[in-house]
Amino acid sequence: MKKHVVFILTCLMATSLMAQPDVTETEKGKEKRMQWFKDAKLGIFIHYGIYAVNGIDESWSFFNGYINYDDYMKQLDGFTAAKYDAGEWAKIIKASGAKYAVLTTKHHDGVALWDTKTEHFNTVDNTPAKRDIVEPFVKALRKEKLKVGLYYSLIDWSYPDYPAHLRNENRYQNDDERWNKFTDFYFAQMNELSGRFNPDLYWFDGDWEHSAEEWKSKELRELMLKYNKNIILNSRLQGYGDYDTPEQGVPIKKPNNPYWELCMTMNDSWGYQHNDHNYKTPYQLIRIFVDCISMGGNLLLDIGPHADGSIPQEQLDILKEFGRWTSKHEEAIYGTLAGIDKKHFNGPTALSKDGNTLYLYVDNQPNHPILVNGLDADVEKVRVVGQGKELSFDYGDKVLSINMDNAMADPIMTVLAVELKRSIKLVTPAVRLEELALGKVKEDEAWGKKHQIALDDMTEPIPGGHYNGATALSKDKNILYLMVDGKNNGPLIVRGLKNKINRIWVVGNGTKLSHKVIGKQYWSDVPGITYIDLPEKVLDKEMTVIAVLLDGELDLYRGKGHVIESN
Repeated sequence: MKKHVVFILTCLMATSLMAQPDVTETEKGKEKRMQWFKDAKLGIFIHYGIYAVNGIDESWSFFNGYINYDDYMKQLDGFTAAKYDAGEWAKIIKASGAKYAVLTTKHHDGVALWDTKTEHFNTVDNTPAKRDIVEPFVKALRKEKLKVGLYYSLIDWSYPDYPAHLRNENRYQNDDERWNKFTDFYFAQMNELSGRFNPDLYWFDGDWEHSAEEWKSKELRELMLKYNKNIILNSRLQGYGDYDTPEQGVPIKKPNNPYWELCMTMNDSWGYQHNDHNYKTPYQLIRIFVDCISMGGNLLLDIGPHADGSIPQEQLDILKEFGRWTSKHEEAIYGTLAGIDKKHFNGPTALSKDGNTLYLYVDNQPNHPILVNGLDADVEKVRVVGQGKELSFDYGDKVLSINMDNAMADPIMTVLAVELKRSIKLVTPAVRLEELALGKVKEDEAWGKKHQIALDDMTEPIPGGHYNGATALSKDKNILYLMVDGKNNGPLIVRGLKNKINRIWVVGNGTKLSHKVIGKQYWSDVPGITYIDLPEKVLDKEMTVIAVLLDGELDLYRGKGHVIESN
């Protein structure tokens, strides 16, 4: 009872101090409010909770019946946070190049990581940690001048007045009195979080189980704006959020919302799992990050600390490599705008805010000049970002041809800055990039003979965004041809391929290649990313051609990703 009295008084005091929300926000006003988020590009997601004790799926493990509820909740007894150091976390996050971080204050299991007064599970009263995790986290981020994000699950499968409990078991249906008790409870928790911590961003989750009217999303948004007129809310409020949140799957096409963020795990799990060592490489993750930048979005990269609060070494190593790459290329990351269409450049790009600098992201060491097609602007110079070295180039017929110095290549992703004398202007290319890329190579008699069978079979290229390089489809549409100019910094990457692959080989060489698919979720129609290992010894000195035999006619995913509703 004492907790309830203290809580009610706290809420009344906080409410009296709140500013009124601007319910008539203009588009310009929203742009100003969202600017730091749009400029930030990189954030760190932190899934920390009792699920790290056994190293199992957060919340979903009992909901789906992988473990019974009582055994899941016994993890409360093992949550120590003995090595939790919020200051160290904040320093690690800042060093990675991230500009904000989002902590799970409460997942679907209902366990709050702060000293909630709502008489529900929390780390202060119900675990040996006996400490508030959120408060030092918020203070540490602000000390490092990082923006503060708090994740909050609307769903609470532990709360007695929330209808859902297990996948096949509900506590009740259509009971307004009990539902109102639950919404009062979750609004009380939101008052606590806003009144105590006043975050810059809320990351809601779980809205799919109920409508906006049932969640009282409009009222919740108004409440958050009363506390902080500049608060940013993610999209998971049934239409009352500010930015889209595709999950795990990289969008192929740029989302319609100008504000969006891809959340992505480093391995296959959000929270810490003892047996999950299936980590993506820094190359794979930075490539994903660059794809987000090129479409004007952010990457929210996830880490899952141990139950004691320490961060696994594999995750630290990845964050360190992000820090190296972002510090070297910061001008081509933060505050940039979405890049140009793939018909102009075979790869990711970004633009400076004034439109006078075009950034090209190059993940290979090419044998031939790098081409920008349909560029109608005077080029002042081309330089390697982070190196200070200028590159020679030719410009004519609206085609920019850059002579890359491979000695300057970054081991993961090189960035070139094309500085223009005026804001960029593009025109429809007179010749396709594929034709430009293969034009002179085809003139080599020996190369043409070696690749004749494939050349005779090639038709039109596939749409942009699926592969960074020239492509062609076979006449029967069952073979995808990939052109590789020089040496790649990592495996070849094909995005959005819905087909199964029957065989991959090097044209004119016959070597069979292996591949793997990463990030495919069993419940989702969004395909994973296909990675093809290409040994250096099979590379052609002019242009390597890879043939990918599919299980039928080419089938590509052209969507924008979506939200997880299962696990």
